Amino acid sequence: MVRLETPENFDKAMLVHHPDYYCDIGAHVFPTRKFALVRERLLAESPSLVIAEPDALTRESALLAHTPEYLTDLDGDEHTERTRDSELPLSRQIVSAYYLGTGGTCLASELALKHGGGMNLSGGFHHAFADRAEGFCYLNDIAVATRNLQQRDGVGKVLIVDCDVHQGNGTAHIFQGDDTVFTFSMHQRDNYPMIKEKSDLDIELENGVADDKYCETLSGALDRISAEFEADFVFYLAGVDPYEHDQLGGLELSIDGMRRRDRLVLEWCWASKTPVTVVLAGGYAVNTDDTVQMHCNTYRELESAIG
Repeated sequence: MVRLETPENFDKAMLVHHPDYYCDIGAHVFPTRKFALVRERLLAESPSLVIAEPDALTRESALLAHTPEYLTDLDGDEHTERTRDSELPLSRQIVSAYYLGTGGTCLASELALKHGGGMNLSGGFHHAFADRAEGFCYLNDIAVATRNLQQRDGVGKVLIVDCDVHQGNGTAHIFQGDDTVFTFSMHQRDNYPMIKEKSDLDIELENGVADDKYCETLSGALDRISAEFEADFVFYLAGVDPYEHDQLGGLELSIDGMRRRDRLVLEWCWASKTPVTVVLAGGYAVNTDDTVQMHCNTYRELESAIG
């Protein structure tokens, strides 16, 4: 079931959000309040904006990408070898937020099939493996949504474009050896995770890379992917932690450079008329307002790209 703030305007919805994306993780570098702040700013600019509200992911759907043993531990809030590598507390509220966020990515994918693009104001939990948590990630929403599209919507080949400053190691591991999914991660080399997994294409950036070199490298990578893989659907992890004032990143992109990056990816998708789902992924700027502004810019570029 899908709930909409303005149900009669479902055909206009491209954004997905739920109030319970927010969860209390205590004093932490990860600003979980950013989800609501992005929603509020976009609505302030466009009061008629239609936002879809997801239901939580079902266990059946979670099993598309995760093992039963891991989900049993997660659903029971159990501290085990499968949950211990999380860098977040383990509570019912937090786990529920991840089920909702993953449901939101699945819903945004359905909207992308309908409109050409959809954006979840959460998601990008790319460090979660099939059988364990890692980093700030309890479920891998991209893996679940990919399998959902393939098994339930008949989507064939899926491309994952991950521009978070950290490698999407969980996603890469889940899809290794699967020629229906192409994983591309462009990330800072000398950053978390220290032990990287193998994506179909990894581009490791040196510390301090700024706007021009970043965008030139990304453009070349997209050209290379075009020659190697014909995608039916794209997931774009638009993490804003390559920003120069991010607390967990060591790249030097400006706010304008981040927006340039988004435009490159989204116009590239639209040029081939490939549906794209965008998720927020990372963003830990010293000033949370900068994080919110960059996430809003990503939505503005999506809206502009698909017209």
